[in-house]
Amino acid sequence: MRRASLRRRLLLSFGLVFLLGLAAVVLYLLDARDQIRRSVIYIQAQELGKGLSMHSNPADLPDHYAGSPMAYTLYDATGELLWYSGFLGRPLKLKQYESRKWLHFSHPSWSKASGKLISIPVVLADGATLMVSKEDRMERELLDTLFHAQFIRSLFVLLPFAVLGMVLAWFLLQWALRPVQQAARLASRIGPQSPELRIPIETLPVEIRPLAQAANLGLERFANAYEKEQQVIADAAHELRTPLTVLDLRLQRYRADGQADWQAIDDELKQLSRLVGQLLLLARQEQDIERQQHATSTTRLTRLVRETVLGLMPLFEAAQRSIQVQLQEHVIVRGQESLLRDAIRNGVENALLHGQGDVVVRLYTAGEQVVLDIQDQGTGVPVERWEAMFERFHKADPGSSGSGLGLSIVRRILRNAGGDACFVSMQPCTMRLYFQQ
Repeated sequence: MRRASLRRRLLLSFGLVFLLGLAAVVLYLLDARDQIRRSVIYIQAQELGKGLSMHSNPADLPDHYAGSPMAYTLYDATGELLWYSGFLGRPLKLKQYESRKWLHFSHPSWSKASGKLISIPVVLADGATLMVSKEDRMERELLDTLFHAQFIRSLFVLLPFAVLGMVLAWFLLQWALRPVQQAARLASRIGPQSPELRIPIETLPVEIRPLAQAANLGLERFANAYEKEQQVIADAAHELRTPLTVLDLRLQRYRADGQADWQAIDDELKQLSRLVGQLLLLARQEQDIERQQHATSTTRLTRLVRETVLGLMPLFEAAQRSIQVQLQEHVIVRGQESLLRDAIRNGVENALLHGQGDVVVRLYTAGEQVVLDIQDQGTGVPVERWEAMFERFHKADPGSSGSGLGLSIVRRILRNAGGDACFVSMQPCTMRLYFQQ
């Protein structure tokens, strides 16, 4: 595949403009030749028509003039044919306009001198019109020779200028593209070691700035994504280190004395598996922000909340806790059902594991928003820590067995679907989930 070159395209464009200019010169010379032919015949016709009237003898007019055959047709002042003569053997068509008008640019017949015959009307003193026609072979050959020589001379003059113009165009392109080359060198240094670098747009040509601005926006998104990935990796490594260390110690004890607490090992593996699953889910949600924000899938939220709460009932029973559900019927929201199910489950589990007393789940609409309140009777989260609770790996109780990812997942899923999640009350502790209809 051939590499596209801006220089080559611009030089080809300059060459095409030169060829079009050359074609315009040729057309201009051809038109000038025909106008000169008409001018010569006009002067000759005026000389031949001097002193003539409608009663003149046609034999007084020459059959040849300046080496070319002539033809004549005479009309009276009313346009009636009086006589015709000459080599054509037929009358010439009467042209009802003044002889000088053919010189005017806007006249419809100004360019009709490209044939072998040229006809010129001569208005006589008594109002009659003498049409004079001539086959200007000699004039045409002379003019063709003259203009051909002039065209060749013009080429010898224009070609050096064309070459000089191409050389100047090349140096102008080098000068104009120098900021682009500098920006390209800077862009080649952008990478993981220097993600903050951006293409400078101040020195770029105006026509290229939109491309550079779009590239900078893309680099900004990549830098943000890279920073988030690095943070996720660092947080994951920190959080995985403890359960892996505990698991390793249990296995070392088993090797040493042959005794193992298989229930504890199984619990550690489950916790580790749950942590890895939550990390993968959160990473996928942060990568699919733009795609999910433009998704068109919808979910029957009333049914989904009811099914999710029903699935968590064994956990509430095991904890000897109760849950109450107050749902508005026939609520439909935007978002993928499986993802919204994960968000609701994480929200309700957070109230179960970290809250106290009865849990109340209430679904209702407020204006154009759909709201799901999850409320428990615990001490709640201090107002100054409401936002921190949605950060990755942040725990209200450092000794908790949770991973600290549940609320981060809730907020990211809802924001991807056009909604949000936040705490709105400390007593009773209330987390509010917003959905987009």
